[in-house]
Amino acid sequence: MVDKNWLMDRINRQMGFALHNGITVTAVEEGYCACRVELGAEGLNPHGIAHGGLLFALCDTVAGTAATSLGRGVVTRSADIHFLRPGTGRTVTAEGRVTDHGRTHAYCVAEARNEAGQLVCAATFEMVFLEGEKNL
Repeated sequence: MVDKNWLMDRINRQMGFALHNGITVTAVEEGYCACRVELGAEGLNPHGIAHGGLLFALCDTVAGTAATSLGRGVVTRSADIHFLRPGTGRTVTAEGRVTDHGRTHAYCVAEARNEAGQLVCAATFEMVFLEGEKNL
């Protein structure tokens, strides 16, 4: 496993995309990650709810970080997301878990919830391990 403090710091301070979108990693364990995003005007769609792209990015971040916690860099190969209810409130949180992994890939699930704990969206991801990044 990757040092969880190093990984959290890498995402929270160095990953420009997460920084730009206000996504913060709040917990990392082996094969697991939790994140949150504060919903400001820049993250809302014209209806005043969380933009689907922001919710996807949040889920992709928790899934990718969960896979990276196994000790290798990853990129997303494929994803499937289901939007279940509007992302409302001030924050949305997400959890991602590795459900299976092999030599070249990891399968992950992610769920995002509103402040009331209601499921906003659920997603599955296939992550591909990067060559040359065997020990982060």
